[in-house]
Amino acid sequence: MTIFYVIFLLITAYYSFRYDGIETYDSKKEHRFWLMCSYLICLTGFSYGLGGDKFTYMEEFEQYPHDFSETDTYIWMQFMDSGQMPLWTITNIVCKVFFDSFYAVQLLESLAINTAVCYIVSKYTHRYFLFLLIYFLSLQYFIFNTEIMREGFSIACMLIGIDGYLNNKKWLFWIALPIAVLFHVSALITLLFPLSKFKISWLTLGIAFLISLFVWKFSDLILTKIITAVLGGKGAMVAKVVLYSMQATNFFGFLRYALTFLVLPFIIMYSVFLAETSEEKKRKLSRLIPFMTTLGIIASSMVGFIRFFNYVQVFYLITLSEFIYLLFSYKEHFFIRTGTLIGTVFFIMLTYFTYNDSTQTYFYQFFYPYTCILDEDKSVYIREVTHTESVAIEIRDDNVRDIE
Repeated sequence: MTIFYVIFLLITAYYSFRYDGIETYDSKKEHRFWLMCSYLICLTGFSYGLGGDKFTYMEEFEQYPHDFSETDTYIWMQFMDSGQMPLWTITNIVCKVFFDSFYAVQLLESLAINTAVCYIVSKYTHRYFLFLLIYFLSLQYFIFNTEIMREGFSIACMLIGIDGYLNNKKWLFWIALPIAVLFHVSALITLLFPLSKFKISWLTLGIAFLISLFVWKFSDLILTKIITAVLGGKGAMVAKVVLYSMQATNFFGFLRYALTFLVLPFIIMYSVFLAETSEEKKRKLSRLIPFMTTLGIIASSMVGFIRFFNYVQVFYLITLSEFIYLLFSYKEHFFIRTGTLIGTVFFIMLTYFTYNDSTQTYFYQFFYPYTCILDEDKSVYIREVTHTESVAIEIRDDNVRDIE
């Protein structure tokens, strides 16, 4: 079944060579772009046991009621016991009542996130197919569609909301936000987008790095104050926040995440900003880069909250596709830009080969080989075991914060 991956990569690579250089509207380019978008929707929409976290969603789906009579009770129960927001619960109940299959949930989520992603891509870059290759090969496509399905709906909403804000339709952002939060509370982090207003320069990167280093160094004290003063209480939601807050890194871990989520993304996005000739695109980048920088500071200094970076990830990958396309178009800072690209690829590959000792598997094996609904091979449940044990190892890890 892995042939489906090969087909996507070959076709998309050909279309990138054929169409990505076209700067004006081209009906064939648009048609083929949305054709490949549909391919991605179907690829995970009709997958079976792809990913790790999806197995949790699949097991929970079996417990949902077969009618709507218990909806109110179940919404409250899921929120208190699992910290799951109402719209996610309602989505599962509707799919359970009408289809009695989790496949309906994953197809709906795949439709939502990939349609939103491709819509944004069509508005912010001409490198449609290069983006799709990066989206796929960086594993971000798989993460959005299998590992963070609840958050996937939220990201889809906020992509539209942020786009609306950038196009002087701020009301769209404020409508999208509560809908997104009702799918996943992490969407509240996008409140930082309207607030992230500061001048961008190379000095900005240095200041941001120092801030992230300071927050990393004193995050035990900071998070203790937040948890005790702001999040006092009980319930699954508070328990999750505490769990995320407890995760920590040593100095070398901090450097890795600072490079991954702050330094390299800033160099890439700011380089594209400097090379951009369109004043309208520069205006939008001047709003997106501060937002990315803010989330990058959080992700690098408090590793438990890396997921917040998901809300700027698509815009970052769009600029990465422009960065790669323009790599040989101008000579200024060529070696720095080449080194940045090499570093970016290196850290992506580190993610590929994250190793689980107990099952002797790598992270990429959550998604490879491809398994679909035409062959429900139970051997894929090794992914569930790997996911469960990797989470347990994370909880037992000695490298946690000293939060009192």
